[in-house]
Amino acid sequence: MKCLPFLIFKKSIWLLLSLWSVLVSCNKQESYPEVEIYGHAGMGMDIGLSVYHDNSIESIAFALSLPTIDGVEVDVRMSADGTLWLFHENLLESHTNGIGCIFETTDAELEKLHYKSLHKEKLARLDQVWPLLGQRKIILDLKHWNACTDGYVDMQRFKDALYEIPIQYRAQITLDSSNPNWLAALSQDFRVVFSTVSVDEGLKQLQKVPALQGLMLRSKDITQAQIVQLRQMDKDCFLFEMRSSKKQRAALQKQPFAILADDPRGALVIRD
Repeated sequence: MKCLPFLIFKKSIWLLLSLWSVLVSCNKQESYPEVEIYGHAGMGMDIGLSVYHDNSIESIAFALSLPTIDGVEVDVRMSADGTLWLFHENLLESHTNGIGCIFETTDAELEKLHYKSLHKEKLARLDQVWPLLGQRKIILDLKHWNACTDGYVDMQRFKDALYEIPIQYRAQITLDSSNPNWLAALSQDFRVVFSTVSVDEGLKQLQKVPALQGLMLRSKDITQAQIVQLRQMDKDCFLFEMRSSKKQRAALQKQPFAILADDPRGALVIRD
């Protein structure tokens, strides 16, 4: 009976050591150093988390100030003057004090517009991002559908605008396009990923255009096994549409090439 307290103590120590081992193991599993993290449209598409409006210079600068972030993703549209501007939605009135489509609006008109957000951030041109970029990377989501004409914009004119990007930034850029007709031409001089809702459709495009870097998909549309399949093909997989910490963690666990984080600070905590 005198040994009973010692046995209880010994068992308690063993349980504590076992628990510590499990916790250490879990922490190791929560590290995904090889997955790149990009701020989605800056600090994310959810203004409740980002403070600043998506695609604003303020949001992009905030994201790029995060010490271990790999880069940002932005949405790119072309103005009536052939200048590349950052804007996600089809119609200006949805989020700004303007009306119509960027494709039908001049640079002078766009310069006067601001978002309807708390900080009333001005619309940004793509060239305003370059001084902020440093050595970080950038993904340009090419918005080539013109809702005002219900058709695609002139690809050659859009491509000409892309070629006006200073050559020193070319190595840091990945283009994201959902238009199959643009992929081959753009892949001649840029790294390009095909944005799709279907892995099967993506695989078809990878066969048609071998120069493609990989695929861009919503996290829910691809499994970890399919990501492994892409990796075996030497193709990258970028995931987006993760509006919560739980979904960002689930995306990181699939170990894609990169994620577009709507809460980049939270994603970096999980990854690092």
